[in-house]
Amino acid sequence: MCWLRILASAVIFFVGVQKAHSIRCYSCFSKDIHDDCAEPDKSQISLVKCDMTTLERTKEFAKGIDPSYNKLFEVDNIETEAGRIGLACLKMVTKVGNKSFFLRGCQLAEQGNLDICRKVHETSNENVKNLHCSKCTTEGCNSSTKYTTNPFSVVLFTTACRLLHMSLY
Repeated sequence: MCWLRILASAVIFFVGVQKAHSIRCYSCFSKDIHDDCAEPDKSQISLVKCDMTTLERTKEFAKGIDPSYNKLFEVDNIETEAGRIGLACLKMVTKVGNKSFFLRGCQLAEQGNLDICRKVHETSNENVKNLHCSKCTTEGCNSSTKYTTNPFSVVLFTTACRLLHMSLY
């Protein structure tokens, strides 16, 4: 029965571990609250793999909000795939004048002083105001819903719990 405990613990561990370099996120930009990007999980927007191309697309989206965001979203050509700096999904809502902008994409994961949400918040002013900025590191976590669940993880977690329960009795 000891092997069941070890197996259950291993499954629980692997369910909790996410590889940031293979994360897939929603990537879109909208100037309208009724556009697909406001609720990508309810529209036809597909998840995309985060890589340097997606990081550049996110930068282009950000420039569509305000030209000052160009410098904030600048990303050097670093080896993100090799794991030097992980990648995260980004969700941002910014108000420029009376218009709200939705941006979803990929960004470098927070590391030390590298935090795009902090930068965007610090540059907010009367005309360009950041209403929401968050990063996350699970598949499709930058959707419009607050919580997302990976069905495969749920099955693995449930199986591990049952194995653990069986090994105790």
